Amino acid sequence: MSSNNSAPIMMIRSLHDLAFDGNDMRLVWYGAPDFDWHPASWPDVQLLNQCKLTFSRASGPGGQHRNKVETSVQIEYIPACIIASASECRTQKENRKVAVQRLRCKLAVELRPTRNPISTAAISTALAAKMQMGSATWKQYCRNRRIDVSETNSDWPAILAEIVGFLSISDWNVSDVAVVLGTSSSQLVKLLKRHPPAFALLNQERKVRSQRPLE
Repeated sequence: MSSNNSAPIMMIRSLHDLAFDGNDMRLVWYGAPDFDWHPASWPDVQLLNQCKLTFSRASGPGGQHRNKVETSVQIEYIPACIIASASECRTQKENRKVAVQRLRCKLAVELRPTRNPISTAAISTALAAKMQMGSATWKQYCRNRRIDVSETNSDWPAILAEIVGFLSISDWNVSDVAVVLGTSSSQLVKLLKRHPPAFALLNQERKVRSQRPLE
């Protein structure tokens, strides 16, 4: 087994006032939310700079090449200890691509912003003015209130991160988030159902708030 250690860990900060909260492994925005800067949206080079990659031999069927060469890939996002892996493909390059996409999806669900007075005020202002707050990436896939993006799209994790992030800072109110993202509650729920961990998280938060689960 071999590993590739990346450059030293950096705090997640940007000109967009994004910071990492090491206490609860979630993000804190000290300003209006900007989900184009969520780690799930970062270019591969930027994301992998904060990851540890481990390669190993894949087990099970797949031919001699697959079992003799280190084709299995595990990627750990070091600041939050979030891990994703892939071993089903025949080559390391293919597995690495799959593992990166899986890591992005896990980051989208598990690494979410916490509420703070500024972000709460931003949401309240947007609701009162019926103002949309979606990112540039979001607006590419949400038109005429319909969300059109596939799970295989490289921007799928970024879209997930944006929905989950807005839900987190909006006290998991689906209807409020639909307004600020310029879509409908049914469209949001329909998309979240396509990623079971995100949909399960929504129902978990609804249960905490004594709300019925969505089906």
